[in-house]
Amino acid sequence: MSNETTNPVVKWILIAIVGIIFLGAVVFVLTVIHPDDYQTTKQLRARGYIVAYERRDDTIWQRGVTIFGDGQSITPDDSRLFCQLPYLRNLSFVRGDMSGLNLDEIGNCPELFSVDFTYVTRFPAGEIGKLAATSVKCAFLQNVDLKDSDLEVFAKLTTLEVLHLENNAGITDAGFEYLEKITSLRCLDLTGTSVTEDGVEEFRKKRPDVTVYF
Repeated sequence: MSNETTNPVVKWILIAIVGIIFLGAVVFVLTVIHPDDYQTTKQLRARGYIVAYERRDDTIWQRGVTIFGDGQSITPDDSRLFCQLPYLRNLSFVRGDMSGLNLDEIGNCPELFSVDFTYVTRFPAGEIGKLAATSVKCAFLQNVDLKDSDLEVFAKLTTLEVLHLENNAGITDAGFEYLEKITSLRCLDLTGTSVTEDGVEEFRKKRPDVTVYF
């Protein structure tokens, strides 16, 4: 076989080998440098969740920062996976059964900024208190059937600044007893609840630093 025939074949074999090595290096970095993000994201996507990424720490690597679910029935195992993304900043769920939500390990996500539970069912309000292990600043709990007594745990959230409680008819003026104890609160939306104008005015006297919508 002449050199004219051999050299191109050898060249393409070498190119293929280099390509395989490069792909292997990429997989190696993804699975060894950031095992939590890579493996956890793979499992969450298989369960129907959407995971968004963001580049962090001035590196080329992107980390999972947002989890979104629409219609899923959350299980304790799902909850465990949520808490395995150390750079998680946003948890957002629309519709679906929340009875399996368990945030025991949410302290693994110290940068958590926002949680959103909208039109979900069987929401375990007691889990909210566990967010105290994070730096959460915004909470959206719209139409999740909250009652006045459910608001007591919010006082544990010392970094919470924005709280949306729209369309929770079970919230009345009695709930202000707990809401006024959220010392970091700056914005409160009670549209569609059962609070009264008198109740809101009384709350504003005690907490003039909070903007209230109702």
